[in-house]
Amino acid sequence: MKKSLIAMAALAATATFAQSTVQIDGIFDAGFQAIDYKGNKVNGIAGNGSSTSQINFRGTEDLGGGLKANFRVETDWNTGFNRANTGAASVIANTTNSAAGSFGNGEIRGGLSGNFGAVDLGVVNFNGLTTYLTGQPFGTAIGGGYGSIARVNAAGDLVRSDNSVKYTSPSFSGLNVTLYKANKQTKGANSADNFSSTFARTDLMGSEEVGVNYANGPLAASLSSLKQDRNGVNTTGTTVDTTSSRVNTLGANYAIGAGKVYGLYQTNKASDSSVDTKYWALSGSYTMGATVLMASYGELKNDAAGSYNGKKSKLASLGADYNLSKRTALYARYESIDDKANVVAVTGFTGTNDKRTRTAFGLRHAF
Repeated sequence: MKKSLIAMAALAATATFAQSTVQIDGIFDAGFQAIDYKGNKVNGIAGNGSSTSQINFRGTEDLGGGLKANFRVETDWNTGFNRANTGAASVIANTTNSAAGSFGNGEIRGGLSGNFGAVDLGVVNFNGLTTYLTGQPFGTAIGGGYGSIARVNAAGDLVRSDNSVKYTSPSFSGLNVTLYKANKQTKGANSADNFSSTFARTDLMGSEEVGVNYANGPLAASLSSLKQDRNGVNTTGTTVDTTSSRVNTLGANYAIGAGKVYGLYQTNKASDSSVDTKYWALSGSYTMGATVLMASYGELKNDAAGSYNGKKSKLASLGADYNLSKRTALYARYESIDDKANVVAVTGFTGTNDKRTRTAFGLRHAF
């Protein structure tokens, strides 16, 4: 009886200090965009001109002794095309609508954090995303060249991997280290995912990454080295890949009064030399009251064998935010890419010139 009372008292004491919090936050970004893909012009209302529109569910439970359990479920949503949020692409008048989206299509992670650092499991962001955001002020939206001439992963279309685990060390005077792993899967019947009966019956390239981050005082810097192994992975349903890629990224920024200067350098190379690029960019931002001005210039050199060897693609960007409050801003963005190195994928458009421009005016609200 005495042992039972002690156990009940211990359980009650545990319940008093173990506290849980759950929050919902996100971003709404929408406005007018005018896009010129190699002479093909499109304009209208669209999202993500200055930031990724998303809804996040986050939770933390204090387990005591400095140990916490954490989770995040991110959903990136389309603010300009309703059918893009249905979970399946729609076809109207024989034209495929904008990319399909669904709940939980962004980062999904859960794990533990404490004096040892943090371990997260699920679909976890690469440290390369942190590096990329450290090295320029435009984020992954218009102005930074994300997915076109600047990358996070080898293909330039992902910032995370399925089936991944990430360790983040404690911070020592602003310095921490990250280790990332996603096992390669080669058990798919074809390139489509199939989880109906067998765990990970899919084809998934393996990802391994080491990251180093520093933020202390006016200086922030980040370095990431990501290797992605596609050898033996069925990439198209009929073709088995035999290559691997390495993306090395260095980003830094330094605050000087109301201004900030940024630098970004990146190499992207495939094992068969089909991809071999070097990219650098210099950027700056300046805050005047409620107004934030941004500018960036970068060049990519294509060293891969072929007719584009030695050619360069150039990026020039301008941006401005006018903060109506701490959470709401009006924004303007302009991005021009002269793609003589032929590295910008422009699916569905044809043209004879090398230029792509994007202009956006919109509203961004964080909630």
